[in-house]
Amino acid sequence: MEEAVDTLVERPSWHRFLNPILFGSGLMASVIQPIFLLASGKDVNDAIWPHAYRALQATMFLRDQLTLMFFISLILFFSSAASIKNQMSGKPPHQITRRILLFISGLTTGFLILYFLLDVFYLRGAFLLLPTAYGIILLCCLFVIGGLPRLPERTSKTKVFAGIGHILAIFFAAWLVMPGIPAMIGIAPSPPDVPIVGYGSSPGPFETTMTVHPYEMPQMVGEIIMDDEQDIDFSVYLTLPELTPELPLDSIPLALLSHGWGYPVYEEYTDWISYLAARGIAVAFVQYPSHIDPPIPEGLKGIDVEGASNYPHHEYRAMAIAAALDTVQNLALNESRHPSVDAALGNVTINPSHLWIGGHSLGGAYTFVQLYESMERGWGNETLFVNIESGWTRPNQAQLQPNLSRMPDDTMVHIARGVDDMTVDACYSVHHQQVYSGLPDEHVLYIELQSDLYGFPRLVGSHYLPTDSVHDRLADYGVYRRIAAQADWVFARTQGDTNTESFAYDHLTDGDLLRSMGEWSDGTPVLPLLVYEDALNTEPKFAYCETFEGVL
Repeated sequence: MEEAVDTLVERPSWHRFLNPILFGSGLMASVIQPIFLLASGKDVNDAIWPHAYRALQATMFLRDQLTLMFFISLILFFSSAASIKNQMSGKPPHQITRRILLFISGLTTGFLILYFLLDVFYLRGAFLLLPTAYGIILLCCLFVIGGLPRLPERTSKTKVFAGIGHILAIFFAAWLVMPGIPAMIGIAPSPPDVPIVGYGSSPGPFETTMTVHPYEMPQMVGEIIMDDEQDIDFSVYLTLPELTPELPLDSIPLALLSHGWGYPVYEEYTDWISYLAARGIAVAFVQYPSHIDPPIPEGLKGIDVEGASNYPHHEYRAMAIAAALDTVQNLALNESRHPSVDAALGNVTINPSHLWIGGHSLGGAYTFVQLYESMERGWGNETLFVNIESGWTRPNQAQLQPNLSRMPDDTMVHIARGVDDMTVDACYSVHHQQVYSGLPDEHVLYIELQSDLYGFPRLVGSHYLPTDSVHDRLADYGVYRRIAAQADWVFARTQGDTNTESFAYDHLTDGDLLRSMGEWSDGTPVLPLLVYEDALNTEPKFAYCETFEGVL
């Protein structure tokens, strides 16, 4: 009779594969979206970006909810400790519980694989709490599933390997958790506080207002916009300071801002815009199409050297930018300007002779397109500031080259990049600096934002640092403090305010005012900005840029 019962409860042969199947299912669930996007024709960057963005949002949430994370971690550890106690008393966890945790373990492992890939190519150690959270989840799952680590049983090779794997997995999970403990319990040094006054503090002194103005896309460009951006109503987002009649102003300057490739999202650049507009500048955020499929001339060989390329896409995007600037002219600069401009500025005019041009990534490269259009229109002929953040490849087409002889004597250029920018090579910025070699060296600076992993949150100079999503203290000191000073310099020159102009100038040229990045909470200086007046010809680490060729 007992033999019959044993036969009835004997597990089918496939049952021994159930645990690996559950773990593998969780692993596949974590990576299914990137795999699907790759299979549908996306490149690696586009395939991994949705997960990268979710990872960014998750780590920002963990930073803001550090106490919540600590208490949830304690609950998970106490729960796993209770499970271990039950196992030592001969009460193993329910099979359904074990199977759910096996799936979660696979899911967490997949997220960890993606995290490490992102860390190598993009994050460069910026995220501390996200791998810590993964480690806590994995560690608790391992404790519930397999109990405390112990010497593997030698009854079979399977049990030996399982035991060794369990021990190694626990040590790996603990290794993930350990770096985050000082942050979770609040003993890691914190970054410097946001400046209370001066450059980098809250935008001001003006309140601002924004209006959206669609522009007419040139037919040749509209016909080649791909499905990814067919639903976008390409527009100029005009942000203005709200002026009162009591202010003795006759005019204010103009700023033109370009977004990165595939990122025509106004909400990701509002911090830039606020620091410019709140200091009295009319800011035009120009959307242009990234996802386009232009005809490729027969026999064209792609070239990307000295920071510039012959990609036909440049010409079509330049047409869109020109159309957008026509809209800026009509809505903000002509006598019959848009009513929203009158509502914000009253009788004050916008004077494009005093001009700020800036952009991020591909938008940084397209500051050259904006500069070409501006010089042709007579803009920026009295004051000009060009700010390029993490700039990519600029056009090399002859018809798109700005007439640099039209730049005023009062021209300044900042070309900035995080040292851990894994998206765009430094050589683009190094060669962009050479374009302005006719200006005084002290007016054309290549600036590197160093990463500083000393405290928590870590400060990492990544490609996306100038966007709202990655706005941290490194950005406060290394990006927005400079932009506020740039705005002050341009605005002061518009008003003939030589004192403010001189004060801002001192913050924009090489020196301690520019380089200093504040101190960690324990008094340790944050690594300063690195500043080069002629990076290509004076810095050995950029010698490879002489022969650098980009990949199209």
